[in-house]
Amino acid sequence: MRTSDDLLLEKAYEKVTKKCNCEVFEEFIEKRKAGAEKIARAAETKGGYSILTAYHFQAKAKPYADVYKHQGQEESSSYYKEKAMEALDKLKKLDNLSQKEFQAITGVLEVYGEAYIQNKTNKDYSK
Repeated sequence: MRTSDDLLLEKAYEKVTKKCNCEVFEEFIEKRKAGAEKIARAAETKGGYSILTAYHFQAKAKPYADVYKHQGQEESSSYYKEKAMEALDKLKKLDNLSQKEFQAITGVLEVYGEAYIQNKTNKDYSK
């Protein structure tokens, strides 16, 4: 049977852990992923020149899944940075890229760059 002290401790624990680092990170990534999916659908529906926007935001799906997979691991921050730098290196071959490739690479760069920065700063943008 729980005592009144147990209930007080549970309430205090809930307050302290309400927005722990992992929850803020998860919420940030989830909101960014949902936004990218929405923009990709709208751009694809519109067509024409908007298709480049669709390529950019569609390319974010796999990196977001990868970010989730590595979230909370000890070396996640360095992993995100490494993946962002890989994308940046691909952009150095700009003369050889198509519009579709360019849009995809910059989409990937954004996901890993944002994940890296968010993992470091853990800013809560919901406020």
